[in-house]
Amino acid sequence: MECKATGESIFTKEVLFEGNCEQAVDVDFTLPDYCPDIGKLLKCRLEPMITSREVNFDSLSVEGNARISVIYLDDRDKKIRCCDRDYPFKASVPYDNTTENVKLLVDAHVDYVNCRAVSQRKLDIHGAFTLHITAVCGKMIEFMTDAQGEGLRLKKCSCDISDLASCTQNGFDISEAIELSDGKPPISSIIRTGAVLCLEECKAMVNKLIVKGDAIFSMVYCTEQGDDPEHMEYVIPFNQFFDVSGIDDTCMTDIKLSCDSIDVSLRTDADGEYRRIDVDIRAVADICAYRSKHVEWINDAYSVDYEANCRQKQIKPERLCSTVYDTVIFKQSVDTGDVKIDSISDLWCSVLDSRSSYRDGKTVTTGNLAVCMVIRDPRQGVVYVEKNVRFDCAVAQEANGQIIRPECRVNVKSCSYTITGDNRVEIQVEFCVNSSLCEEIPTKLVDSIELDENRPKSAESRPAAVLYFADQGEDLWDIAREYNSSVEAIREDNDIDGDTVSDSRLLIVTA
Repeated sequence: MECKATGESIFTKEVLFEGNCEQAVDVDFTLPDYCPDIGKLLKCRLEPMITSREVNFDSLSVEGNARISVIYLDDRDKKIRCCDRDYPFKASVPYDNTTENVKLLVDAHVDYVNCRAVSQRKLDIHGAFTLHITAVCGKMIEFMTDAQGEGLRLKKCSCDISDLASCTQNGFDISEAIELSDGKPPISSIIRTGAVLCLEECKAMVNKLIVKGDAIFSMVYCTEQGDDPEHMEYVIPFNQFFDVSGIDDTCMTDIKLSCDSIDVSLRTDADGEYRRIDVDIRAVADICAYRSKHVEWINDAYSVDYEANCRQKQIKPERLCSTVYDTVIFKQSVDTGDVKIDSISDLWCSVLDSRSSYRDGKTVTTGNLAVCMVIRDPRQGVVYVEKNVRFDCAVAQEANGQIIRPECRVNVKSCSYTITGDNRVEIQVEFCVNSSLCEEIPTKLVDSIELDENRPKSAESRPAAVLYFADQGEDLWDIAREYNSSVEAIREDNDIDGDTVSDSRLLIVTA
């Protein structure tokens, strides 16, 4: 016979797909007419930029542009120059989609890029990058909270979990018109640009979310007057409103911001000089909002009247413990090897890989940092040097429980340097850290209970009471189930307060 059961449900985040998709880059790169001839190659950069993410009925697809930037010394003036070009790509992985509201997370990682000069105006470029694609959605989990049946005994557990109120992805644009300060010379050509998004504040309201932060835009450009490039950094504040169905001011939010692409256009001023810049940043906000909820479920059952068949299942509800948006300073001395430093024309850093763990009240992220330098060597001239260094950064964060899962995103907000020797430089990197901690609560629960009417438990074959010697720490539930009693009866007959036996002792167990 089926037991009369009542139930409840929670909403949780489920990973439907996670995998990698490799993209090859093989192009013949020809300089446009307005670029001077190549005298010496310094660096070829590959930057994947994402323009669209789509979940189709049979596949997951990502489209974008692979931006190739060639940094070189020109043949005439020996100035640092850069020429870039976008090459479109489209990646697709098979996926049988039967779920609605799937959110696609995409991280791009450059594997390698090689560049060979065929002539002073033509380059042969080979490289590859990997797209790490994750598809997530919200999933409803149903479970039993109570059941009624003849002679039925229930063992229940309860805890506080995070009930997913919303899981969504919103794209938005950050645009700004920037004019060079009076002390800066006009722009001849752009060598490189970069942007990182730093979240400062988020506020949830009924079906709306306000996100505030800064886009740190940086640019290095070539001038007509000097040999070395000019550097500029500009802070673009953003204040974004999102429609997020299902949330309110009681929700705890976990937001991850990413920059998909940067477009920069030059404009002339009244004197015809390139002193104005239009910056367009395409950003994505991955938003998860949670509501705290106390839940109770059945994780074991039996009947004193009939043999019972209990079917169990494993679930892993989560509790969002805390989120942190912070900056961390990292310092490291870097050896340039046989390259002697007369001066540094350009230096930038990028995170190659990272891994996070939680220990001693802190989320600690370690990884590899690429330190890229354009150095003027008195013997070799202008030389490009790239060194990989290990980094670590830690943020204080509160969490409870045994299984803690950190999700941390670390980006380089800014970097500066000090030359400390002929072949040594000390870098200071400011990381923008966005970290969230989730506690996993793996548990088994009863999915269904069925009493077998053909297998009754005969009261005549059972003694009215038994004497049982229990070990310290033994669970009263296990004893009650073994002797067809109840936890309440054992407590009352033996003057026990908790759910376990505090000391080894003899118990009276009544049927």
